[in-house]
Amino acid sequence: MVEKYLKNNICVLPWTSLEIGVNGSARPCCLYNEQIPESKVYEQSLEKIQKSKYMNDLRQKFKDGQRPKMCSRCWDEEDAGKVSKRMHTFYKMNVSLDNWTPDSEPELKFIDFKLGNVCNLKCRICGSWSSSKWAQEEIDYEIAKGGDNPLAKKQLKEGGWPKREVKFFTDIQPVLEHVQFFEFTGGEPFMIKNHFKILEYCVEKGYAKNQHIHYNTNGTQLPPKEIFELWSKFKGVEIAFSIDDIGKQFEYQRSGAEWNKVNENLEIFKKRASDNIDFQICSTINIFNILSLAKLSGWVDTFKPKSFYVNTCFEPIEFNIQTLPESVKIMATRRYGELDEFKPTINFMNMKNLWSRKLDDKRSLRIKQTDSYRKENFSKTFPTLNNLLKIYE
Repeated sequence: MVEKYLKNNICVLPWTSLEIGVNGSARPCCLYNEQIPESKVYEQSLEKIQKSKYMNDLRQKFKDGQRPKMCSRCWDEEDAGKVSKRMHTFYKMNVSLDNWTPDSEPELKFIDFKLGNVCNLKCRICGSWSSSKWAQEEIDYEIAKGGDNPLAKKQLKEGGWPKREVKFFTDIQPVLEHVQFFEFTGGEPFMIKNHFKILEYCVEKGYAKNQHIHYNTNGTQLPPKEIFELWSKFKGVEIAFSIDDIGKQFEYQRSGAEWNKVNENLEIFKKRASDNIDFQICSTINIFNILSLAKLSGWVDTFKPKSFYVNTCFEPIEFNIQTLPESVKIMATRRYGELDEFKPTINFMNMKNLWSRKLDDKRSLRIKQTDSYRKENFSKTFPTLNNLLKIYE
């Protein structure tokens, strides 16, 4: 049945899922290209948002066999031979979808919490929309020049909603009974302690034994020991560490993190874990690490996670690997095009040529500006890539 729905372009997420974004607005999933109108989750219930006219119209498009344009990221990945979020969700939720059809009533089974933009890092492929550290850096940079950055100030304020709207974490309780999957990201989820109230409630009510939790964390934050005990009550817990590179290249891309300290934290996570906790490595392939995939893969082999999965960077667009010049694409393809774990990513890279002089200039300017106020140097950290991209002559 799953294969039939996949073949007919059906996605189960508009029926079963909501993503709560960093500013408190909702989307059907994290890859959907726009927010649901008037969907602040601390102003109205998740049930009302899921059954809104906007979501009803979206579900109808899927029932009519359309490929909604706001879902283009999944379609692009599937066309490149990658397993998209649409496909992964069907496989992950297969057991719970025995009686589901596109004519079923919507019911929340999967909630993806982007817990604001509170974060301690300033990752190169991120920005003020997902990192409070990034936002504050952009504000300070403009002030130092005698200017202002209203957008960064707005994003800093909006991204702090989980700390202001604490009532949300109890108001959500009525929908939790039927939820089977929680995903917590950020920002950095372990810096938003209020979300543990949701888990405590699920344990108290007896829901936890039927629920799975997934985290994406930058690996710099260790939750309190008692949280590991709380996690042990759930059916399963996945903790995915976002590791895009190793050593100095890791520290350049994830500004504020120390490579050795992150490795120490990962070992502590392993020692504290109960049998129901699995560790994963999640790498987002972008222009910075596209020539470092072998080193990354070698480190993953030494860490021995249960699984290693690869995402691709879509935004900022200038760091999307489809915008790379042909010389870099050729080198990356020669190096990694035949490696099973990276073959779909290389196919995705070569599927579209998004290079333009305008994007090239935008990429150079962004890298140089960030290097300047962080006192870093792209050419020293990535000498081969710099020779090809000519960020610094």
